[in-house]
Amino acid sequence: MSAPRPENGRSRLAEGSRRSPLRPPATLGLGLVLALAVGACSAGDGAGNRSSAPSGGGALRVVATTSVLADMTRHVGGARVTVSSIIPPGVGPEDYEPRPEDARALATADLIVSNGMGLDDFLARLIEAGTDRAAHQVVLGEGIPAISTDGRPNPHFWLDPTLVARYYVTKLETGLAEADPAGAATYRSNGAAFAAELGPLDAELQAEVARIPAGQRKLVTDHDAFPYFARHFGFELVGVVLPNVGQEPTAADMAALVTEVRAAGVRAIFSEAQFSPRLVQALAAEAGVSLVSTLYSDALGSAPADSYEGLLRWDVGQIVAGLTGGAGG
Repeated sequence: MSAPRPENGRSRLAEGSRRSPLRPPATLGLGLVLALAVGACSAGDGAGNRSSAPSGGGALRVVATTSVLADMTRHVGGARVTVSSIIPPGVGPEDYEPRPEDARALATADLIVSNGMGLDDFLARLIEAGTDRAAHQVVLGEGIPAISTDGRPNPHFWLDPTLVARYYVTKLETGLAEADPAGAATYRSNGAAFAAELGPLDAELQAEVARIPAGQRKLVTDHDAFPYFARHFGFELVGVVLPNVGQEPTAADMAALVTEVRAAGVRAIFSEAQFSPRLVQALAAEAGVSLVSTLYSDALGSAPADSYEGLLRWDVGQIVAGLTGGAGG
């Protein structure tokens, strides 16, 4: 099975221009876009004064920050919602470049869905620029017990499907019902069905992971997106190439990680499809292990990784193949 690649072909580790996933994009570019958006919204037809409830019996308009969150929202919202994501598939928050249409979309949204916990901090300024009304918002990561990375909460809860079933689905049901009270029963029903689907999915993934001998369940990844995944599925996180995506590791850092990889008997190093594999290729070559550069975390990809469930199945399949000698690339 060939790896799904990012649709826009952009690299999240472009030479000399990388940002931390816990920092907003460059202030200058964002300020220019927000200025354009404010002008566009001011010149519009008064959408900023529109009620936050769906008008004319139409579908609830929901804007999510990422493609992963948008897919979850579609599951819970069903036919009562139309959902778009600010950051398109194949692009992570580190690559996001704000556009005037993003602020305009937020200005006409009935509900805004974000993850919080530092993943999508750009949202506050876009909302401020794009609308003069208080839109309904739901922040899915708030209140979930977090694993800390360098003293900061790691935001990648959704890579553990049990956290999605327990927290994300409930928050989506509540947020959608607050924006559209008439649909509350539908959202509860859809949410229950989605959460119920995640149970068998988790069992399927656990069975796949069980194919890896326990002593080989060791992960080295390009950035720190997999602590909840590792904890849930029983992997040891040996190391991360880029603890902060905006900061290059030093030669000493890389040498130390090579030593850790060799000492731990790691069989493969994993990178994500939307990242440049340059650093992990060098690490894998130096350590003498294989490289799998086709995972997804912050963004959906092409089929079969074009849904939340598909992303999890794809990642687990790639990791199982990489650690059992079945694939690399």
